[in-house]
Amino acid sequence: MRVLNAEASCLRSLKMAMAILLLVCTGFVQAQSDDTQGNAANDPPARVARLSYAAGDLGMMPAGSTQWTAADVNRPLTNGDKLSSGPDAKAELELGGAALRINGQTDIGVLNLTDQTGQFELTQGTLNITVRNIYQGASYEIDTPTLALVINQPGSFRVDVPADGSSTRVNVLDGIGMIYGENSAQRDAYSGRSYVFADSSLSNVTVSELGGGDAFDNWCSERDSEYANEETSSAQYVSDDTVGAQDLAAYGTWQDDGDYGPIWYPGGVAVGWAPYTFGHWVWIAPWGWTWVDGLPWGFAPYHYGRWAYVHGHWGWLPGPPRVRPIYAPALVAFAGLGRGGPVGWFPLGPHDIYNPWYRASRNYYTNVNATNVGIHPGFTQDMLFNNIHNQYGYYQNGRTPPGVTYANRNVPHAFTAVSAQAFASAGNVHTNQIRMTPQQFATATVMTPAEVQRPTPASFGQPRAATTRPLPAAGFNRQVVAVGVPSAAVAATASLHRGLPASNVHVMGAHPGVVANSPRLITGGSYTRPAVAPAAAPSIPHPGNLPQVPRFESAQQVQQPPESPRYTPPARVEPQQGYAQPQNEAQQRYQAAERAHEYVPEQQREQEQQQSPYRPQDSYQQRDAYRAEPQPEYRPAPSYTPEQRSEPRPQPQQQSHPQSAPHSAPAPSHGNDNQH
Repeated sequence: MRVLNAEASCLRSLKMAMAILLLVCTGFVQAQSDDTQGNAANDPPARVARLSYAAGDLGMMPAGSTQWTAADVNRPLTNGDKLSSGPDAKAELELGGAALRINGQTDIGVLNLTDQTGQFELTQGTLNITVRNIYQGASYEIDTPTLALVINQPGSFRVDVPADGSSTRVNVLDGIGMIYGENSAQRDAYSGRSYVFADSSLSNVTVSELGGGDAFDNWCSERDSEYANEETSSAQYVSDDTVGAQDLAAYGTWQDDGDYGPIWYPGGVAVGWAPYTFGHWVWIAPWGWTWVDGLPWGFAPYHYGRWAYVHGHWGWLPGPPRVRPIYAPALVAFAGLGRGGPVGWFPLGPHDIYNPWYRASRNYYTNVNATNVGIHPGFTQDMLFNNIHNQYGYYQNGRTPPGVTYANRNVPHAFTAVSAQAFASAGNVHTNQIRMTPQQFATATVMTPAEVQRPTPASFGQPRAATTRPLPAAGFNRQVVAVGVPSAAVAATASLHRGLPASNVHVMGAHPGVVANSPRLITGGSYTRPAVAPAAAPSIPHPGNLPQVPRFESAQQVQQPPESPRYTPPARVEPQQGYAQPQNEAQQRYQAAERAHEYVPEQQREQEQQQSPYRPQDSYQQRDAYRAEPQPEYRPAPSYTPEQRSEPRPQPQQQSHPQSAPHSAPAPSHGNDNQH
């Protein structure tokens, strides 16, 4: 493995960031002058929450659905989604710069999640939110039946609501928060104190010093320590705003490539493995079809950056490390044999342009590509901008750009296909993958948005196991008080449930302040409280029984950031003193498997393909309990590999495959300790 030179890597990262920012600004100016562009107010959010941990009985009700589904790890959550946990269950949502965790017997919902706002409702149970870094003008908000907690600087907070919703306890483990109630009531909440509010006037309050924590507090502290250690390992390659980036160091290795720069290679994958093959598709509005991967690291590489086939191995290329990336539901191109036939796809290559299957403005189209494609020697910002400009007109008109050569289309095992029924019903891709003849493969054309499969009631997620507890919606009927206005998707989702009001959120007349014009990252130390602005009231779309899929589907109105800002790496949060990450038997097996992984010579690949089916459960012993989707025994994927086709680019001098044993990074020596 070739180690990157830190100084050269830093200089290259700064140059790439400046180039991307210039490109994004240029695209923004051009978007303003383009009369035919889409409405930026209807662009989808730039950020989602990732379900990064799930243990015990956990159910999810997606926005737009009336049925509870399985809560799968790596599932993206967005406005209108709800989670409910059973006894002894735990879950974690990763937000990019923050993490929200729930204990057992807890009901939460996503009210408004954008790049500047993270608003959640807690109707009963226990919640912890740790904010590691935050941009000036951004905020997190926890709404309960009694109060609204607003956080606009780094810190850690625990919020408890009893089953009857009669009161709210706020424990400030670190940092300072602002609590809002009825009639413009508000008060600061300081570190090391516990506040119990018995009514929304905030007049009936009991304040005490924090005592010892419980098992949930200890678990949250351990997770924070893991984040601090793991984020450090990949910080020089990936933006800290990339959701899921903290898993990369533990499940793969970084290597410098002369053509592409830093590449991350996943460890423990079998011969013949390819991206977007171990997981399933779900329908998540406003994006539509969204990939949910089944591997513990399978989030960042599937929603950011690009994939490349280098030296006979798949590697992931992140976007510029100093630019805030835009989330995408899946960075693939769909290809098929017509409506009703098999649905196929392949990962986009290093310089391929992502053409969404949902409506978006030119500004969004530019940013979602520019923040996820790296600038390398031989591929300049002008080339990237020209590609974006040349393809946007076709995308806007719902047409496939002609004459486009995709880097990964003919790469071995890159093309994956399933039946239309399996695709639309959240079916497992590996167990439903179909064989395509050479003639079918050659005639499969890249689909336009109108040709992609329509959703069904089964498209929102995989069903819950029949043995799990029923999940009543009574807790979500309880009214909560709020400062910010929820997204339009929340009201639209509520109206789908008969007997429920248009919204259970009571927005108070509190106005915390005005958002600063220029975002600035806040990461630790002593802070001047930035002002926070209430979200503007969005228009309410007319709901339907199911999301409709015309040529494009409009997204809900969101607060549009001024542009992708220059990103400054945050200071890290140190692990809690005295905590040592446990080395259990599963970890030892995982590390032994990783150490045993060796590069497979080219001449052995075809023979071992039939002998070594991909079984991620054999290679990945995850450090945490995570809910994997049920997997029948895998049969080798019968996907067609065209013998007459060549690699997408000449192969450079053969290099040894990077070893995939996890590397632990030393704990950072700066940042605040979270007190639990």
